[in-house]
Amino acid sequence: MSGRYRPNEPTCPISLELLALLIRSPDERVAEIADAMPLRERAQLAIHCVARTHLRRIALTVAARCTEQALWEVGGRVGTALSEQCHDRAAFDREPGQIARRKVSLARVA
Repeated sequence: MSGRYRPNEPTCPISLELLALLIRSPDERVAEIADAMPLRERAQLAIHCVARTHLRRIALTVAARCTEQALWEVGGRVGTALSEQCHDRAAFDREPGQIARRKVSLARVA
């Protein structure tokens, strides 16, 4: 019976209480908590969170505290992409399909 009722999702690498704390915390506090974790656990948490859109902010903050190698070992190509995203957050913060446009000025130079 133990193998019959397995959840569809992988389990979170940290306790649900700690995850709830991270969700409620600002980025600075998330970074402090992540720094106290072992590197591999940090990378596992970042990969776990990036797969869930409501945890993306936590994923990017935690991934910034990981090495690219650790993220790659845990998440493969997803880990490598996450490493790139956390170092260039502005490029990924736009909504999908949103194009950065210049502001149009109708003022005339006299």
